[in-house]
Amino acid sequence: MKSLSKLALAMTFASVLSGCATLMDDDFQDIVVTLSCNDKPFKAQCVAKNGQGRWAFNAPGSVQVKNEYGDLEITCKLPYTYPFTVSAPALPSWSLAGNLLLGGLVGAAYDVHNNTGLKYPETINITSPTCKSLP
Repeated sequence: MKSLSKLALAMTFASVLSGCATLMDDDFQDIVVTLSCNDKPFKAQCVAKNGQGRWAFNAPGSVQVKNEYGDLEITCKLPYTYPFTVSAPALPSWSLAGNLLLGGLVGAAYDVHNNTGLKYPETINITSPTCKSLP
């Protein structure tokens, strides 16, 4: 009987912890984007997009995006150049890692499904591939 109550307590504890990133993390995040050429900052008009939406912003600057398990594509346009696109991968958050250890695969899968277990890098530094043609 004592082992049955311990098992029930352990299952309750695990179920509370599952979905930890879903409860603790928001599904939006702020990302700071900088753009440079030969170590000099440049201003550009940019658009960030993933499967959850599209957000226009000016770089250098910040943009709030909705998290997703897919890459975040950032397309920027400098004056007098063609637009270019870079991708930032979604990486596991610390909440997801903790949930995987404590809540198991079910809780981690739930966090990924709800787009809260994966985060993009907080700062994205872009070096323009067209900067050789800039003054």
